[in-house]
Amino acid sequence: MEKTFDKKVIYITGASAGIGYATAELCLRKGAKVIITGRNQENLENAHNKLLKISSEVIAHNVDVSQESEITRSLQEVHEAYGRIDGLVNNAPSIHTGKIVDLDLSAWKTNFKANLDAVFLATKTVLPWMIDAQKGAIVNVASVVGLKGVAYMSAYGAAKAGLINFSRASAVEAAPNVRVNCVIPGAVLTPATKRAIPVKEMMDETINAIPMKRIAQPIELAHPIVFLLSTDASFIPGASLIVDGGKTGDLNAGN
Repeated sequence: MEKTFDKKVIYITGASAGIGYATAELCLRKGAKVIITGRNQENLENAHNKLLKISSEVIAHNVDVSQESEITRSLQEVHEAYGRIDGLVNNAPSIHTGKIVDLDLSAWKTNFKANLDAVFLATKTVLPWMIDAQKGAIVNVASVVGLKGVAYMSAYGAAKAGLINFSRASAVEAAPNVRVNCVIPGAVLTPATKRAIPVKEMMDETINAIPMKRIAQPIELAHPIVFLLSTDASFIPGASLIVDGGKTGDLNAGN
């Protein structure tokens, strides 16, 4: 694979599994120096050990992105070590589901802390460095739940809708030399999806509602994320790229 990311420093949140892990692997194969973060120490170490088999240029930071001090400290450590952060992927998710009448304020706020507040904090931290360097790219990972109303996912959907708009606003502020974009996945075969859809009948219904009749693999999200990080996307700021197998484009697909 061509080393198009040679020596670039890429910081990826929520990279112990799923989309984040696949993105880290792809960046490493393209020659980047990659920092992965995760909240669960054991899962993070397992991911780190697997990625080390691909490249030695990977570092793991045990970070809970919902904690302001942890995410900012981690980013500052990376910047001090390398002198720059060329790419930031805000991917770490938190999903609390339930009926609105049953949700308490704590669960509501938890969705926003990880899915929106953490992205604000990470962006606020790295953007001045990127602007000073006159280069850099940020990719935020949202969800189609932020585009459509989905029962029992009001908090998660509201946070992801906010993330989509925040990405657009950030892109305007970061221009002309720094690009901010957003990738909007549909159903992806990740551990989080398996937990959210544990019953085969529910999974079959989910798949049947997708025009391509399957769920995406994490690598199918990693490729567009890495594209938006790359110079191939040099004239693309403020994009909201939907990667959902055509579901949101099909009027007959339902929610």
